Amino acid sequence: MKSSLAHRAIFSMRQVFSIVIMISAALLFAACAPAATPEATQTPSPIPSLPLVTPQPVTPEPATLTIWLPDWMVQEESESYALLQTRILAFEEKRDVQVSVVAKLPRGPGGLLDWLQKAQPVAPSLLPDIIALPFQDVATAAQADLLQPLTPILSNNILGDLYPFAQEASMVDGEWMSLPFVVDFEHLAFLPAALSDPPATWEVILSSNAAYAFPYGGSESSWTDAILLHYLSAVPKGEDPARNREALRSLLAFYEAAFQQGLIDKAGAQTNNPKDTWERALQGATPMAETTASLWLAQQGEATFLRFGPTPTQDGQGRYLMHGWAYAIITADEKKQALASELLSSLMATETLADWSYQAHMLPARRTSLMQWPTNDFHRFASEALEQGVLLPPFAQDKEMARVVHQAVVAVLSGQLSAEEAWNQAVLGW
Repeated sequence: MKSSLAHRAIFSMRQVFSIVIMISAALLFAACAPAATPEATQTPSPIPSLPLVTPQPVTPEPATLTIWLPDWMVQEESESYALLQTRILAFEEKRDVQVSVVAKLPRGPGGLLDWLQKAQPVAPSLLPDIIALPFQDVATAAQADLLQPLTPILSNNILGDLYPFAQEASMVDGEWMSLPFVVDFEHLAFLPAALSDPPATWEVILSSNAAYAFPYGGSESSWTDAILLHYLSAVPKGEDPARNREALRSLLAFYEAAFQQGLIDKAGAQTNNPKDTWERALQGATPMAETTASLWLAQQGEATFLRFGPTPTQDGQGRYLMHGWAYAIITADEKKQALASELLSSLMATETLADWSYQAHMLPARRTSLMQWPTNDFHRFASEALEQGVLLPPFAQDKEMARVVHQAVVAVLSGQLSAEEAWNQAVLGW
């Protein structure tokens, strides 16, 4: 029994010893094994510091206005254009606006109205914000919806200062559509050595023995102002001037009498422009000639030996057909309309218009502007004419009537037909 117990005790001691040996061997093996390489710690790269950027406010593009003007207003060497540029520059600086001035032909193909009509349906972005148009083209442009009514845009203070004919020219179908700024009219220049006073009537001309130069050539489908003024003065009081037989009979009878007495300057047959007959007067080649206020103003220094007066008429009443120019607004953009209104108000200011029109040798459409001009005999004459001025009558657009009258006038003044023969042909042609 003791032996068995001893044997078990010895066996147990052996087991313990074996276990201790195994543990020691494991520890020794672990100690001899190479140590595990620890994972490298990644040091983060420093973030470069960026300079602080202060956001800058975006500068808006300056507003722009485009204005189309007739080429005679944009003559680089003229004092009037220099003055216009000065006024526009002052406006640009005051309102931080860029104004683009574009010159175009006054009328006809490639002219102001022609460009408007062609650009509007296909390239409306090319249209100007402001335009200057001759009086006779304002209604056409307005009726084609190319112009903006001015009543809600401009102050009407200027309107009351316009001459009566200019107020009429500014309206289309009762709407204020344009702003007249300068005007011109035809009148007579004569030698005081040949006539002591202006020949107010045809009778004076026929008894003066002095030749009279007026335009009666040119296009068959348009009147010259001289012929139209002569014709209007012969219309019986209260009658319609359109295709008036009595007026035409009186007109042709006067021309026949003057022709037969050698009082018609034949140079008039070659032109429909008073500039040519005016040159005849300046040269002393004819004692009486039709001219215009603008021609007189531009060359009055050369015309000191001449005097002036209204175009001679049958009834002796002075008549003045007014031709002129008016500003109009095209843009429908309300912000641009406000700028356009301010620019036009600046250009139409009494003193500004007075100075510019004086330099341009054109008469201002505002009474107060003409009052700023130096006082002399011609300016007083012009002031009276402007108060009495009329616009082209509607029948002047009747091309068939103009053609028939022109043919009759030329036939009489060339001696081809008598006044009665020419009259018979004309009324049959009507």
